[in-house]
Amino acid sequence: MVKTLKHDADRLALIRSLDLLSLAGSPDLDRITELAAYAFRVPIALISIVEEAEQRFISAAGTLLERTELEASICAHAIEQQDVFEVEDLSLDERFRSNRLVTGSPKMRFYAGAPLMISSGHAIGTICLIDHVPRALTDDERDKLCSFARLVVGQISLLRSIGRRDPMTGLPNRQQLVGDLVDMQRTRADAGMHWFCIFDILDIQSANRVVQAVGLAPMESIIRQIGYRLSDLLPSSSPLYHVGVTRFAFVAEEQAEGELCALLAQLKAVAKQPVTTHGLVLQGMFFCGITTFDLSDTSDVLRRGVTAMHEAIEKRKTWCRYNLERDASLQRRYALATEVESAIENEEFFLMYQPRLCIETLRLRGAEALLRWQHPTLGAISPNEFIPVIESTMLMPTLTQWVLRRALQQMQEWDELGVVLDVSVNLSASDFNDGTLPGQVMATVEEFGVDPKRVELEVSESEWLRGRSGVVEQLETLRSHGFAVALDDFGSGYSNFSYLNEFPATIIKLDRSLITGMENDDRRSTLVRTLLKLAAELGYKTVAEGVESAEQLGLLKKWHCVEAQGFFISKPLEPDRLLELVKASASS
Repeated sequence: MVKTLKHDADRLALIRSLDLLSLAGSPDLDRITELAAYAFRVPIALISIVEEAEQRFISAAGTLLERTELEASICAHAIEQQDVFEVEDLSLDERFRSNRLVTGSPKMRFYAGAPLMISSGHAIGTICLIDHVPRALTDDERDKLCSFARLVVGQISLLRSIGRRDPMTGLPNRQQLVGDLVDMQRTRADAGMHWFCIFDILDIQSANRVVQAVGLAPMESIIRQIGYRLSDLLPSSSPLYHVGVTRFAFVAEEQAEGELCALLAQLKAVAKQPVTTHGLVLQGMFFCGITTFDLSDTSDVLRRGVTAMHEAIEKRKTWCRYNLERDASLQRRYALATEVESAIENEEFFLMYQPRLCIETLRLRGAEALLRWQHPTLGAISPNEFIPVIESTMLMPTLTQWVLRRALQQMQEWDELGVVLDVSVNLSASDFNDGTLPGQVMATVEEFGVDPKRVELEVSESEWLRGRSGVVEQLETLRSHGFAVALDDFGSGYSNFSYLNEFPATIIKLDRSLITGMENDDRRSTLVRTLLKLAAELGYKTVAEGVESAEQLGLLKKWHCVEAQGFFISKPLEPDRLLELVKASASS
């Protein structure tokens, strides 16, 4: 059975990004393996790189072997050790006695390997010793083999710089930054606080547009020029690192925050000075994240700095300090995203239904299906929190289909009890991605025997304004099969009646931000009245969201709004409670 390695995806990506296999045949590495064979008096010494399906020998002494399949690799076991992995007699070890390298050529009996551990903490391979007869290393020899492993890593670092210089700017890059932080932690005894600063100097979307128009050379020139300007401002004790396409960072010794802010102000001024190249004059930007750290723990510094930098970008501030509460919120979002799939499987999601009132008859005619999440440890999670999280994953279409099935199943159950209620279901932008939405919706309706005319599909107007291809076509298909299509949150910031000529909506839902306070605001009431009149003249059914008072409901009735929903009518209810409310409404 093929050996399964810990953290294999990260390790393999690192091997490829550093192009370690290109070091095969290096005379500098060959001298190390030859020296190891001589020092330990073994016929074979190898430097291995352990890949996904095989191990490759980038240096070998005493054999022409270049690779073996992972199944035959003893090094795959060695790289998971912190120290030397030694087997005195492979033919007596249950794990290896049937290994083809033991039973056949080169007739291995003894193996000792030390992992090649680079600064990121990943073991990329080993330096190993092989003999044709059983033997054992002394403690001194084991220490010596570990020293050889460090020598190999150092030589690889020298040959490849472990990708530690950015080829565009020549500045030390992110790998060098991580390595330097580790070195600081290992070699320095001071316990004072240090500053880590990371900043973005160009809008990546604007940069991409420039690249598309004139090629890479001008953009690379701009990044180099700004990088050199910034580097010249920093003291020699704080080298500038090029840690991303448009991002730079540095570490500052302990100093007053005022001094650091003065330095950042200088860096900003330099970054924003116009840059001329290839006939273009462009201006950089400067958004910086800063965080403090001490040398007892440097492992999370870069992530904290990036978190602060993104806050600065979002708030359009020159710099932001790392915010623990914001970070906790981001990590909670990530944790929730990883739990969505299991939450679906474990039935943690459920539906509530908010009734919709026919304003003319004051009867409940339908309800909006609203998704809820009862987490086993976090309790009830607000939809305002988890919906954006789910929309950022690939699971939103799966969850939408789950909602649709549950809502239609509930309609079927209500029908059997003699209560006829229409139901609306919210759609997300990602539901339209692969073009299968109409077929899935129609198949589900047929499965539960529900008339499509009783099913309303709600789409936020922002989804339409993003210009996603295929949305209109899919909604038109659904409309042609009788489904109602509602434009949700109308008036929340993107309202434009002109695009309704193309958008296949049948219903306009006025956003609660328009309804709230309209009874005390002449300007707002005029706007709502005008929107309702225009929508009616264009043939749209109108629904007002967020109705919270009898006065608001009275105005909506006066202005001929068709339906309303909101806490004045009812908060979202469980199916049984909604059924009771509908029956009470029908009998009154």
